[in-house]
Amino acid sequence: MSFLKCTPSVFVIGNEYEIIVNTQNNGIVWSAIDGKKDYGANSGVVSSEQNITNIRIPQNVLNETKAYSVVYRETINRKAYYSQMGDPQSVDFAFKPLTKTKDIHIYHVADVHYRFDMAQVACSYFGDDTDLFVVNGDIGEVETIENYEEVCKFVGDISKGEIPVIFVRGNHDTRGKLAEKFTDYFPANGKDTYFSFEIGCLNGVALDCGEDKIDEHKEYGAMEYFKADKPEVYGGVNVFSAFRQRQLAYLQSLKKDESKLTFAISHICPVMTTQTKGNSFDIERECYQAWNDNLERIGIKFMLCGHLHKAFILPSGDERSTLEHNYPVVVGSAVLGRENIYGAAITLNPNVMEVAFTDKDKVVVESYTLNI
Repeated sequence: MSFLKCTPSVFVIGNEYEIIVNTQNNGIVWSAIDGKKDYGANSGVVSSEQNITNIRIPQNVLNETKAYSVVYRETINRKAYYSQMGDPQSVDFAFKPLTKTKDIHIYHVADVHYRFDMAQVACSYFGDDTDLFVVNGDIGEVETIENYEEVCKFVGDISKGEIPVIFVRGNHDTRGKLAEKFTDYFPANGKDTYFSFEIGCLNGVALDCGEDKIDEHKEYGAMEYFKADKPEVYGGVNVFSAFRQRQLAYLQSLKKDESKLTFAISHICPVMTTQTKGNSFDIERECYQAWNDNLERIGIKFMLCGHLHKAFILPSGDERSTLEHNYPVVVGSAVLGRENIYGAAITLNPNVMEVAFTDKDKVVVESYTLNI
C-alpha cells in the first residue's frame, strides 16, 4: 500500500457508500468494482492536484461484489497538453455488507480527542463480527490538514476498509483554522453535514447540532460591540442557528419507513444538550423540540449520542432530559482523563437492544437490555 497514506474507509450516506482515499502524493484515483471504474464527482476533469478522493457508489453494487480495488496514478506533470502520469498501482479490499436481521453488532465511539490508540482497541470489541461502526464526532480538532489525515487514518485502522462506517461531525470538529474543510474529508450532502442513511435492515438520520453554545458566544469571535437587541452586528465565525433550521426543514421532508429499524445519531444530544439545565449549553429548545417531534413522527427507536464525556442510558421520561422524548438515548462515550475511554458495543435484535459500555481494554463496564 505504498501509495496510500492510510487505509481507505467506506462511509454510509443515503443509499450509497462513499469511499474516501488518502494518498501519499497527488494523483488520480478511481475505484474498480467488478470491472467498472468510478472516479468520484467531476465535470469530466479528473482531480490530479490533490491527495484525497471521494468516490460515491450505489450500495447494491458493492454489496453484491463484496470487494473493490483502489487504483492510483501519481501526477508527474499535469499540463494543458500531454500530461505525464505515473504507472497504475492498485490495492484490493474485501467488503462486508450488512445482511443480518438479528445479532447486528454496532460499535459506537465518540469524543476520542486524539486518544487514537485507546479508541482503536476499544473499537475492536466485536472483532471480525463487527457489522457497522458509528464514529460520532469530536475525534480531533482541525487546525491542520494533518489533523484531518490523522482522523482518516483512525477510521481506516478500525474499519480496515472492509466494514461500513457512519461518520458524524461533533462540535470540536467545527473548531480550528480548517474547520470549513470538513466536507472535503468526510461524507456530506454538498456542504450539509446532516443526512439520512440506510444500510441493510436499518435506516435513520445523522444530525449535526453544530456548536454547543449560542452563535454569539465570545468563544466564536463575536464582535466586541455585539448587543443582544442588535444581533445583526454579530459577525462571528458560527451561524449554526440558521443551520439548525435548515436541518428542521430536512427532517420535515423525511417519511416514515416501517420496513426498517429506524434510529438517529447526533454528537450533541438535542433532548439533553446539557447536564445542568439553564447554563450556557441549554440552547435552542424550541428548534430542538421541533427536531424531536419529527424524529418521533418518522418512528426512531433510539438515538446514539456522545459529547457529555459520560456513558449512560437516558430513558424516556428521565428528569435529566431538557426535552421530553419517547425513545431511549444511548450516550456512549465516557472520557476518563488521559487514562481511559468508553465506547458502546451495541447488539440489535428484533424489538431488543443490548448495550455494553466497554473500555480501552475491551472490558465491559456496564451493560443494559432495552426494549425498542
